[in-house]
Parts: sequence; structure tokens; C-alpha cells
Amino acid sequence: MASETSPPQPAPAPSNKPAAPVQDSDLQMPVRRIIPYLKPVLPRFILGLLLGVIAALFNAAWLPVCRIIFSIVLNDGGGPPSLGQDYSFLGLNLNFANMFDLDPTAKVGLTGVIIAASFIPLMLLINGVLDYLNKYFLAWVGSRMLQHIRNDVFSHVLRQSPAFFSSSKAGELIQTVLNQTSVAQRNAVQYVQIMTSNPLRILVILVSLFAAHPFFTFMSLFVFPLCLLPVLRLGKRVRKAGKKEEQMIGAMLTAMHESLTGIRLIKAYGREDYEVQRFEKVNASMTGNSIRWQRASELVGPIVESVASIGIAAGLVYWWAMGLKSADFIPVVLLMTRIYPPAKELSKVNLLLQKTRYAINCVVNMLDRQPDIQDAPGANALGRVKGSIEFENITFAYARPNGEKLARPAVENVSLQLSPGRFYALVGPSGAGKSTLFSLLLRFYDPDNGCIRVDGHDIRLVTQKSLRDNIGIVSQDIFLFHDTIRENIRYGRLDATDEEIVDAAKKAHAHEFIMQIEGGYNATVGDAGCNLSGGQKQRLSIARAVLRNAPILLLDEATSALDTETEKIIQEAVHELSEGRTVIAIAHRLSTILEAHQIVVMKDGRVDAIGSHQELLEKSDLYQKLAALQFQEV
Repeated sequence: MASETSPPQPAPAPSNKPAAPVQDSDLQMPVRRIIPYLKPVLPRFILGLLLGVIAALFNAAWLPVCRIIFSIVLNDGGGPPSLGQDYSFLGLNLNFANMFDLDPTAKVGLTGVIIAASFIPLMLLINGVLDYLNKYFLAWVGSRMLQHIRNDVFSHVLRQSPAFFSSSKAGELIQTVLNQTSVAQRNAVQYVQIMTSNPLRILVILVSLFAAHPFFTFMSLFVFPLCLLPVLRLGKRVRKAGKKEEQMIGAMLTAMHESLTGIRLIKAYGREDYEVQRFEKVNASMTGNSIRWQRASELVGPIVESVASIGIAAGLVYWWAMGLKSADFIPVVLLMTRIYPPAKELSKVNLLLQKTRYAINCVVNMLDRQPDIQDAPGANALGRVKGSIEFENITFAYARPNGEKLARPAVENVSLQLSPGRFYALVGPSGAGKSTLFSLLLRFYDPDNGCIRVDGHDIRLVTQKSLRDNIGIVSQDIFLFHDTIRENIRYGRLDATDEEIVDAAKKAHAHEFIMQIEGGYNATVGDAGCNLSGGQKQRLSIARAVLRNAPILLLDEATSALDTETEKIIQEAVHELSEGRTVIAIAHRLSTILEAHQIVVMKDGRVDAIGSHQELLEKSDLYQKLAALQFQEV
């Protein structure tokens, strides 16, 4: 028995309690998280902001230019203006005769009017180009940031421990990686676009208007505070609808994922109509919620425009009462109308934040979530091991989704000493703890008590990658990617050559059937290997393990679901694969592990007995019972 002295313990994993929802007061948190993603694209981001500022400042030229144009074109019943006429704005005197050295008494003709009028589309074109470039560069920045954020979220998901996936729905994880990152990015870009140029644009226009006609501007704008009322009233409704919509998308993706991955079961039980109804129910709920969101958000624009038009109407009355010239009035009205598009956009900012909040919360929570199982600080890489394995007083209980441990341990006080290069088998009824020992050896979980050592190294003090590089797995639950046979085998060692892949397939007794398939090694196996039989998939799994060439091999019911003939082929392949390796096999069929050097009988999470087949027949009541059920010989 190894020493009872406790080995050095790795640093505890950070707590992964659910984060509180993002509130208005702490929206700085996601902003701080975004800054690292902004740095690589900062030059284009600054350029986009600068173009937005220039576009906003460009509005300052609207009023003086339009006043001159309309004074030239309209004249308010007078004769054609002369080139020497003075036009002033904010103390700036504009005189074309002096500016271009022309005859001050010459009258403005048709050519002059056409030239003057052409400034309006020219200014609109310049402003439009600036707006386009502003939005393009910010959208480009947002897309690049989304790419990196989505990569990091997906990376964080894959680095989580198995316990995380046991309590998470695949559809909701897919939604976080794809949809919620996109929602957060899209709305963040829109928010930046709105907040960088629109406030400045409104300010520039208001300064120009106040400088020209203060009272008219005041009359036109006094109703603007009324525009905030519908925005504030609708904000809570939109926030609730936005959160509900994201939740419904997650439920829909989960339903789709379950239906597609379980299509054979659905077909076998004739449950197509049931699954369609289940999907339609979720879809109807999401559609209704989406309509409520659209109804609430789209109300803002018409309300803002209607309220703002009251200000323009009041300004018209004032202008008529003052008897001012139309050449002065029309430019002011045109400039007033340019306030409403940015004002309308600003009115939606609160609604935008409400809809974005849930998505940002999910993305930030995922980025902040640390795996339950992490490498210890200063963990060493484990080189190629000989294959010695020690389980010392291992006790482990699974946890509920809330983190609370189950009262009954899955394994309790398990101690085993496994020598390198030998064949060991774990047998016992379902729930005895056999698969749990595999999970603990792979460090999918850490034991609550005790220690696991490989070649004398506490596996908690070596890197997870180096530990798992030394372990090959052949399971009854085979997963194949929707890719070629070649690439599915290569997954065992990504740098393997084609010749090594073929050699591994031959050792796994898979080469013959592969060559009989159209396309051979380049044939696609289908989703989860649906184009192959169970035995063919199992042989590809063995070929993958052969290619990995790990000194420790775990066999988890590798032949339990196969027919006798296929089982014999698989057994031969497994026998060749096992040579020179430490093999631990979980088996319900005792016939497959009769040659094991030692058989470990487990019951209720404890080791009941250890020995060879003959020894256990003599001393273990449980093993005798298992053997009697299968061999009918005891």
C-alpha cells in the first residue's frame, strides 16, 4: 500500500456560479471584455469613428450653403440677384464677385442657378459617401471582432469539463457560440455607429439653427422631451421580449439537434409527427415573441416623427407671423428634417441595449467560465509512460447541476495497483463504478478523496494533454465525424501519413472492408458514421487507437453490441492492439476477458474481489453469479 501522506494538491478551480444579469449600471463589464478584441482592428475603428465625426460636422455647411442657393433661386419676388450681393452667416460675408474677381453688377443667370442648385446633390453625395465609409469600416471591425469572440467562445466551450456538458443542452451551447455572439456583435456595432456620429450631428445642426433663428429653433424643439416617454415605457417590454426570444432560439436549436441526432429512433418509433409538433410549438412561441418585439420597437420611429412634426408645425406658424422670407425659411426646414433621422436612431438606443443585454450576459458568462478541471500551476508534461497505474483510496461522487454532490459515491475507497504491459478487466453490474474509474483516469473528473498515479506521477500535477496523449480508447459508443474514412482514422494522430493510416487500418482488420467501399479511404462515413455498420465503425475506432499508439489502452465494452462473427474479428484486432500495452477493459461478456491477468470485480462502487477467472470462480460469489448467467457452468 502506498503512503497515506497526501500529495501536493493543485490549485482549486475557480467558482463557476452563475453570473448576475448585466444591468445598466454594470454594462462597463462587457465593454472592458471587448477592448482586447478591439486592439487588433483599432486603426480601422478609429478611421470609422473619424469619418462619422466628419460626416456629422459636414452638416454645419448645410444652412449657409442652402441659404445662398435659395436666395439665388427664389429671390422672393425680386429681380435676379447680382454677383456682388453679400450673403452673411455667423459674421462671415460671402461675396462671389470679390471671391472670383467678377463684375459685381452682373446678374445671376440660368447657368448660375444650375450651378447653385447642383450644390445640393453634391453635398448629399459627399455626406452619403462619408456615412457609407463610416458604417462600412465599423461593420468590418465588428465582423472581425465577432470572428475572434466566436473563436474564443467555442474554445471555452470545448475546454469545459464533462460535468459542464452533462448539465448543458447542446442546442443552447450552439446558440451561444453562433447566435448570441452575432447578436452581441451586430448590436454593439449598431450602438457604436449611432453613438459616435448622431449626437454630434444633432449638436452641429442645433448650433447652426440657434445661430440663425434661436426662437424658431426653440419652438421646434420644445416637444423633443416628449419623444423620450414612449422609449422609456417600451424599454422594459422590449427587454423582456428580447430575453424571451433568445431563450426560444436556444429551445428551438435544442429541439432540432435532438431530432437530427436521434433520427433513427424517431423513424423506428414513427414519431415524425410528434417531433414536428414539438418543433412547431417552440417555433410558434418564438414567432409570437418576435412579433411582440417588433411591434414594440417599431412603434418608436412613428411616435418620434409624429411628435417632432408638431415642432415643425409650430415653427411654420411662427415664421408666417414674423413675415420672414422663404429663402431663409426653406433651408431651415430642410436642416430641421435632417435632425430627425439621427434623433430617431438615438431613440432606439435604449431598446437596442435591452435586446442585447441577455446575449451579452450569456457570451460574457461563457468567456468568464473556467473549466472545473484545470492544469495545476507549474504542471509538468508527462512523457511517454511505461503504463504503471495506481488508484489509491479513490472516492468520488457525481454532482447535481447546481454543484451539490450526490449522497452516494460512484466509487468508494477503491485501491488498485496495475503493472505495465498487462491486461486487466473490470466486471460487475451496471452502476458498479467501472466507467467512473475510466473517467477519473482520463481526468475528466478529480476524485473527492485519494490519488491516481501514472508511472508514479499524480495525474493532477501533470498537464491534461500529456496525460491523455498516453491513453488510447476504444468504446462501444463510437463517434465518427462527417468526413472521410482517412480523416476519421487520422484523428488518432493528426500528423500521421497516409501510409501509417493504411497500416493502422490493416492492424485493425479494417483495410479489407474499406477497399470494398466505393471511394475507399476517401469515402465519406456520413453523419456519426451512418453509412457504416456497427462492426465497421468499431474497426475504424480501433484503427484510430492503433494510430495513436498509446502505452495505456482503455476498452469500454468494445464488442458488446456486435454479432458473433464480427466480435471475433474485433477481438483479434483488439488482441493485436493490446500487445505491449497496459490494457484495462470493461466487459459484460466474460468470454472476452478470460485471458486477463487480473479481473477486478466491482459492486456498489467498491472492489469486491480481484483475481484470475479461475480464482474468482472459487472466491467471489458475485463473479460466480455472473459466470453462471453467461456460461451456465457454476
